[in-house]
Amino acid sequence: MKKVIGIAILFVAVSSMQSMAESTAASVDVTKDGWWLTPYKATKEWTIGVSYTDVSISYIAALQKAVQNKAKEMGVKIIEVDAKNDTNVELSNVEDLLQHKIDLLLFEGASLKASGASIEAANKANVPVVHFNILAEGGQYVTFVGSNQIDSGIIMGKQIVKLYKELGKQTLNGIYMRGIAGYITDEVRNQGVKDTLKEAGIADKINWTEQHADFSRAKAQSVAESILNKSPDYDFVIANGDDMILGALGAVKSAGLLGKVRLYCSVDGLPEVLDGIKAGEIVSTVFQNPEGQGAGGIMAATMYLDGRKDLPKQILIPFVLTDKSNLSDIMSIANRVYKQ
Repeated sequence: MKKVIGIAILFVAVSSMQSMAESTAASVDVTKDGWWLTPYKATKEWTIGVSYTDVSISYIAALQKAVQNKAKEMGVKIIEVDAKNDTNVELSNVEDLLQHKIDLLLFEGASLKASGASIEAANKANVPVVHFNILAEGGQYVTFVGSNQIDSGIIMGKQIVKLYKELGKQTLNGIYMRGIAGYITDEVRNQGVKDTLKEAGIADKINWTEQHADFSRAKAQSVAESILNKSPDYDFVIANGDDMILGALGAVKSAGLLGKVRLYCSVDGLPEVLDGIKAGEIVSTVFQNPEGQGAGGIMAATMYLDGRKDLPKQILIPFVLTDKSNLSDIMSIANRVYKQ
């Protein structure tokens, strides 16, 4: 057996399985909002391998916490690995997990296409795969628990259409903070934004300055500062992740442009961004639920191992546009999942 290096193993003690069946696998309605909060205990101490894309990203870190908390509640053992957004590392990690004789692989792919090698490795070993947060291509899988990532881009695109109509200008100048080049969520969010503008007939009315900031707050601030130093003449900023909109906010403040350059929309729903919306510094974000995706992913995996074979191919957790109108509801969820 290969030696596993840098893999965190969470051992969860299981006690009196017969007495703690709050819900059975068959009784959980996965179409109901908040189904992942249903108390549930595994029928045995399954071993589930969990592969994350990059836990240095705030959203993925919250996703991991949700997985760990639900695993502890259910009485399953998880072995966690971090691909660090490298598909070669990802494949090596998955191969190591398979040597540990895991019962199932809970998988968040780092690449739309290249991650298929990891899925196929699990298939070859007859280990079932459940995708969560990100649905990569290739191989066979049981179900996907997560959000349709293109929807977040569509929501951001609609926000830009709204701003274009409100300002009444012939053209708008926008800064678009992109994530990691080639990263699935970055690609599809960009597609959603651009397709929405095209459908609205204003694709040629937005003058973009786009740069990848790798979902990093520090890099986003540096990139935005460089852009604004060259020209302060921008109407708005959007970002494919909340950490980047926070970095851009720092740059806009440093340049004395707060109020002129609108921090208009991003994706995740980090508490700091919600605080920024409350303060009037950021207009909106698109909330995605790490608790729904993380707890839901590990719960779906466990229910499958417990005998639930009728799970739908996709169990979607919807995105929610968040601004001052619904801020309090989203803040209560975000504070719970990010400040554990």
